Amino acid sequence: MGILNRWLLITLILVACAPLLALPRILYPASSMVLPGSGEIMLGRTTKGGTMMAIDILSLYALLATNQAIDLQKKQYMNFAERYAGVPYGMSDNHYQDVQDYISSDYYNDIIRMMARNYYLIANYSPEDYEAYVAENSFAGDEQWSWDSDDHWQQYKHMRKSNQKRKMSHNLALGIMLLNRAVSTIDATLLTRPSRHNGQVYFTPSGDTGLMLNYGFNF
Repeated sequence: MGILNRWLLITLILVACAPLLALPRILYPASSMVLPGSGEIMLGRTTKGGTMMAIDILSLYALLATNQAIDLQKKQYMNFAERYAGVPYGMSDNHYQDVQDYISSDYYNDIIRMMARNYYLIANYSPEDYEAYVAENSFAGDEQWSWDSDDHWQQYKHMRKSNQKRKMSHNLALGIMLLNRAVSTIDATLLTRPSRHNGQVYFTPSGDTGLMLNYGFNF
């Protein structure tokens, strides 16, 4: 990029940011939306802002770490299923879930045929629909699998459950980052409003697993 183009880009950025610089009440919440706590720090609330910023950094680290671990665990259980159950590498997540739930595709197919027989041949006699349903919902060809031992099947279940727990931790870290941004943005907005009262944003428990966002002020 040439020098002229660089200066043009810088000029455009400054022009775009000018409204924010002219409207400080918008600047602080916008800053907190990008980096939680930054708006509070610019407004002199360094302790609160530093805490929110630290929460965001820790959450970001957890998000990146769990994302890497999830990918590694997924590769491990796919390799494991391919080696001990004959599952082709890279199948869909729904397929790997069925491999977790049933010891073999033959066992799964037997269940499908039994349910189809009860509905299409006994309750509603329709051999054509029976054959179509079984063909559509059964596993065949490369989709088939069979665990060589119950021990390996149980190990695979443990690997999958561990991966699912890691996904929950990943989603929790993402949720904390989004919530932290929302709280910091609201707090920075309230701090820019002229008021004779000192207010604060805080959480209180709601039920067994929920949180309630509150705003309190002192008279």
